[in-house]
Amino acid sequence: MLPTQIITKFEQRLQKLLDVCDVIDATVIATADGFLCAMKQRSNQYTLERLAVMGSTLMSLGDTITAELKMGNCDNIISENKDGIVAFMHINKEMVLVTVTTRKNALGMLLSHSRMCAEDLSKMVIP
Repeated sequence: MLPTQIITKFEQRLQKLLDVCDVIDATVIATADGFLCAMKQRSNQYTLERLAVMGSTLMSLGDTITAELKMGNCDNIISENKDGIVAFMHINKEMVLVTVTTRKNALGMLLSHSRMCAEDLSKMVIP
């Protein structure tokens, strides 16, 4: 379990992500084993606890696939859907950031802001 101060910093950074990027509807930080560390969303329309488990599982699968194909590390996974986009990316080896948008034309903004957030979050934890 992470210290309360780190979780508070994570939540503040996730709130900043929502504040600066209005296309993002929800965001989650999860450990590699699926434990929910922090979450923020604009409205309570998503069950983010389950998204934490699914996000860590999907990133693990992406890591396995890219390792098998000798393509290096899996940087992110994008799920484009009828009603939006979900992006999954590593913060570090132990943590995953998941971001959700309902705007189909927002992939670039979603990835750009999510990547900056992941980089900031990686500096908050000891590697």
